[in-house]
Amino acid sequence: MLADPCAAAPPISPVWTLAQSLIAGGSGLLGVLIGTIAATINAKRERKIERLKTQLQEFYSPMLGVRSEIKAQSKVRLKVTKIASGAFTEEFGTAVQGVRIEPAADVAEKYKAIQEYNNTQWAESLVPLYRQMLDHFTHHMHLAEQSTRIHYDALCEFVEIWNRYLDESLPRKVAEKLAHDEGTLQELYSDLQFHFDRLLKETAK
Repeated sequence: MLADPCAAAPPISPVWTLAQSLIAGGSGLLGVLIGTIAATINAKRERKIERLKTQLQEFYSPMLGVRSEIKAQSKVRLKVTKIASGAFTEEFGTAVQGVRIEPAADVAEKYKAIQEYNNTQWAESLVPLYRQMLDHFTHHMHLAEQSTRIHYDALCEFVEIWNRYLDESLPRKVAEKLAHDEGTLQELYSDLQFHFDRLLKETAK
């Protein structure tokens, strides 16, 4: 028997209506929750990236930049000194018939000037660069990683001993006994390079 098309539709259950409302409302709340979580994650990631960029730009890059300048100047100094020593020996270091050849006064003065330049460069250029590195480290300590901060004392000691020596308040023999050379800073340099490379890679993603 066919249903009467004019017959009234069965009443909708109040329970079903409530269920539909709850489902619709729940879907909306879930969407908002997912959006909030995603926004929070993105904001946290952006803050982390900003922190990494700040570390790179305001601490590790300047520190490594000063280190690179020191290294470049030192490399040229050693190169000139080595070549000059070889040239002097080649020209004047061999005795002829038991008589050593003495360089002309102006030539000798030029060779002497190399060492004088080295000494002046160390006191007026290189040591101030180490001081600059220490000052930057001191004022930007909050941007340094823990593995970097542990080398602060070594840099501070290196600079302080040279300050005393250049101030003529530390005898050469005392400085020698302190085993004072740049080798004490190699671990700091390695750490700076490691974090510079790491930060450069992470901020480029």
